[in-house]
Amino acid sequence: MHELAPITHALAQYRAKRLRMRRRLKRAAVAVILRESRQGAEVLLALRAHRAGDPWSGDMAFPGGRVDAVDDASASRAACRETGEEVGLKISRAQGIGRLNDRLTLDHRRRAPMVVSPFVYRLEQCIEPVLNHEIAATRWLALAWLDEPANRQTMRWRVGRLNLSMPCYDCGNGQRLWGLTLAMLDELCGLVR
Repeated sequence: MHELAPITHALAQYRAKRLRMRRRLKRAAVAVILRESRQGAEVLLALRAHRAGDPWSGDMAFPGGRVDAVDDASASRAACRETGEEVGLKISRAQGIGRLNDRLTLDHRRRAPMVVSPFVYRLEQCIEPVLNHEIAATRWLALAWLDEPANRQTMRWRVGRLNLSMPCYDCGNGQRLWGLTLAMLDELCGLVR
């Protein structure tokens, strides 16, 4: 079982890799929001709504989005702002307990590289999310569930002519946890294993 105290301690010691070129590329940020429960630490996941032209439609992901001019080039501000917009949770940098490695991905709007920075926050109070049009649902997932080998599966992902086998978790109702979100969770859970 994962508890929040060891996660918080591990993140305080952890030096996440920040990509040097991040300030020259399009940027996005996500909020990895944790809370304590009877099952140990849980993480908030958002089911992205199905929208035409959105390559992440229907994916399980963290709340987050692009770093905009209103964020003053601060990825952590963007993570907080986007979380408020998407799921109605008002988080602040003061609730931050660490960050994970920057991830290089593709900006599907421009077909150009983009850096995603994940920031980890601790939610003390129990707040019911209020969803905007980008999010279909949210769920809290126990980190301990990710440690069960039987829960980890593979899925087929088609990229052009390639048909790749990708690690994933089937969260039920056709909801899969995979890709960047899964890589970030693997990094987080690996800190306390």
